[in-house]
This record gives sequence, C-alpha cells and structure tokens, in this order.
Amino acid sequence: MNLTLQSVAEFGLAPAAALATRSFAGYFVPVSLSAASVLSMIRQDSVDPALSRALIVDGQPAGIAFIARRGWTSRLAAMAILPEARAQGVGREAMPQLLAEAKARGDRSMTLEVIAQNAPAIRLYESCGFRIDRRLVGYSGRPENATSDLALEEVDVRDAARAVVTHGPPDLPWQLSGETLAQIGPPAVAYRAGDAWVVLSDPAAPTIVIRAVVAAPHARRQSLASGLLRAAIARHPDREWRAPAIWPEEIGGLFEKIGLSRGDLTQWQMTSRF
Repeated sequence: MNLTLQSVAEFGLAPAAALATRSFAGYFVPVSLSAASVLSMIRQDSVDPALSRALIVDGQPAGIAFIARRGWTSRLAAMAILPEARAQGVGREAMPQLLAEAKARGDRSMTLEVIAQNAPAIRLYESCGFRIDRRLVGYSGRPENATSDLALEEVDVRDAARAVVTHGPPDLPWQLSGETLAQIGPPAVAYRAGDAWVVLSDPAAPTIVIRAVVAAPHARRQSLASGLLRAAIARHPDREWRAPAIWPEEIGGLFEKIGLSRGDLTQWQMTSRF
C-alpha cells in the first residue's frame, strides 16, 4: 500500500466533503457533509484546510482527516475511511503521519473525541499514544412545567464565550470552548442571570441545543446555572431540548436537574501529548 496525504486545500472543499460523506457510511450516527458545512467547520471549529488531509492510497482517495488548530494544540476533528478501504490499515498508516506533522509544526498535543462504542478506533488511537481524559455524555428531553424566578438578560454570545474562558474548565472539549462559542452568531442566543450564562441554538427551532452553560465559582453554590436553564426553558416552552454527547460526564447532573434524560451514545475525549 502506497499512502500519501494531500492537503484538503489542494484536494478541494467540495470533493473533501463528498469523500467524508462516503467515508462515514455505516457510522454510528449519520454524517453528511457539503462544502458549506466544511466552511462552517473552518470558521467555527478552526479546521485548517492546509493541515487537513485527503488520504490517498495507490493514487485513489481512500479517506479524510480534518485537522483543527489553535495555539499549541491540534484536534482531529474527524477521520473516516471509505468502507472498501477499511481493511487495508489506512488509518493505522495515516495516524502516525498526522501526529508527526503536528509535532513538526510545533504543536504540543493533539486532541479528539471518539464514540465509546467504536472499539476499533479507540484501539487505533491508543496504539498511537492517545490517552483517555474523560467520558463525554449527552442529554435530551422535553421538560414540563419549568419555572424559575430568575430574570433573563439577553447578551452577546461573545460575552458568554468570555465567561466560559474565564470560569469554565481549561480543558473543555473543543466544541464547548469559549473560542468556538465566540464564532457563533444569530439565530443562536445567549442569556445571563447574575453570574451565570447560557448559549442556545436557534430558539425558534423545534429542538434547542444547549451550546454552553457556565457560572462563576461563587454562583455554583447557589444552583444559579440550573435556575438559568429552567428560566430559558420557560421562555421557550414546547420545545425539545438537547445537550449533545460532548459534555463532560461530571457536568451531567446539571441536565438531570432540569429534567433531561441521558442518552445511550457516549464519547471519549482523548489526547496525545508530545
């Protein structure tokens, strides 16, 4: 097998999106990408087309690896192999090369999230030096009769992003980080109540996604974050609410307090430190 890595910037965004969609066939969750959705990943998640790679085997595309980068840290935002190429060891050949490229450009770590039920991928990443940091979980439901005495103030999402950077854990999953949140704009909304903030996806949609929730340390003892979420639910009633499976397990109790149920799908947050 002759494996080469081609920059997605050269391969093209539309061909990369099509290759990714084909490569995720039969995955645990449906994945369908377009050039527009890849552009969104570039803007919001800091995916770098120049560092991302089309995996070429014997001259033919066999898979894709999207790489994001901030500071000294890279993230494997997505990697998938075409079904017909999965038995050839393409991922096992590609992953060390991706890590070597990260080291060569001065990165100090690479992070990723992998579905916990994806045992082959976990074995691959562990064999390449990744170690599990924490379990990531998700919640969903339609809370009934949510009430709160808190008054909500709508604020700029960037204000909430700064609060996440200031008060949130320093090793939050990439998609929950303040840097990611700062790239979000309307129709997403952010609310504040005292020293707690929440960021939501489009509140007019049938399902509202909780993108962030954070409280200053002193406010956590006052259950301000759960009160803020209840107030947001009361403001936007008759909606399905979802916290995707990118939330650290240790935070999950917050969503149980407001009546959401934990989903079966979980992920591992993993990091390789150089």
